[in-house]
Amino acid sequence: MNLKTYTIGLFAVLLALACQGAAAQDSTLTPEGLAAKYPSGSIQTSEMADQALKDVDAQRAAVDQKYAGEQHVCYSKFFATSCLDAAKESRRIALGQIRKVEVDANAFIRSARVAQRDHDLAEKRAREANSPPKPLADAPTKQGDEPASAHTASDGERRVAEHEAKVKAKQQEDAGKSSARAEKAAAFDKKAADAEARQRDVAAKKAEKQRQAEEKAQKAAKQKEAAQSSAVKSATLPSGSASSAAGAAPASSAAASAKP
Repeated sequence: MNLKTYTIGLFAVLLALACQGAAAQDSTLTPEGLAAKYPSGSIQTSEMADQALKDVDAQRAAVDQKYAGEQHVCYSKFFATSCLDAAKESRRIALGQIRKVEVDANAFIRSARVAQRDHDLAEKRAREANSPPKPLADAPTKQGDEPASAHTASDGERRVAEHEAKVKAKQQEDAGKSSARAEKAAAFDKKAADAEARQRDVAAKKAEKQRQAEEKAQKAAKQKEAAQSSAVKSATLPSGSASSAAGAAPASSAAASAKP
């Protein structure tokens, strides 16, 4: 009985942990998940549009943070160009997915604003058509008598303007960072090229020294061989001269005895 109770309790704990993991996984949003959460034409309320814009801002910040980390990794490599190109392409794709959701949300806010204005105008015309004309003294209206829909429309315009200003400032900041990153990458590539050139120069000088050493060794070997050959000739020359002198002495004696 105790074993059965323990087994059931363990199963319940494992099931709860699995559910928590699934919930945590669903709460983790990516650019791909953002596009899946807000497919084209799915934003149909102002609340949903506001939430989509908040998710867009969060995802754009996450993409920029990821790109900065990938840049740091790329700059630690010897050849960083291909690594940086891959990181830029990944960032471009992610920002494209985020931008689609942003465009849909802003488009709905604008359309909702226009629809609200049309509705307010229709109600105003209906009221004017069904009500008698007001006296001239009552014509001016107070600021507090404005319909609530006007405030709603102005709030929507303000949110859109603030978001567009934020996006524009972010784009300008990204452009400045991209320029600085490009300059840094160019300086890194130049440094790598200079290092390769120095390595080639060192290798060429080393090869030249080796060639000169080999030529010097060959020249010394030839000089040694010539010296040995000369020594051999010098050692054999005196014995031949003595033989010639010994042969000439009897000839001189014979010539002297033949004289009267």
